[in-house]
Amino acid sequence: MDRAGGNGRILFANPDNTEQTMTTWALDRKRLAVKMSLDDGDTWPVSKVLEAGPSGYSDLAVLPDGTILCLYECGIVTRMGDDKYLTLARFNFEWLTEGNDSLK
Repeated sequence: MDRAGGNGRILFANPDNTEQTMTTWALDRKRLAVKMSLDDGDTWPVSKVLEAGPSGYSDLAVLPDGTILCLYECGIVTRMGDDKYLTLARFNFEWLTEGNDSLK
């Protein structure tokens, strides 16, 4: 989670999937979404899928120019610590909010 540009904005990313596998009661880790709250976390009206397929742990950062970075696991990891499946996404508020919000 990262505070983004002040004014009550908070960013959060997680695998946003509610489907269960056939073999376990666990939820599949896929559909990584970035979400934004505009009211310090009371509601999360902005949500955009960053990675539709298998995905896992993620971390967010906001650069001084407002660029948002998300480092995340993606693809099917076959062994612990397999870092060849790390991806760094770079986007801005305009992409996240489809042009409805910006830092300007």
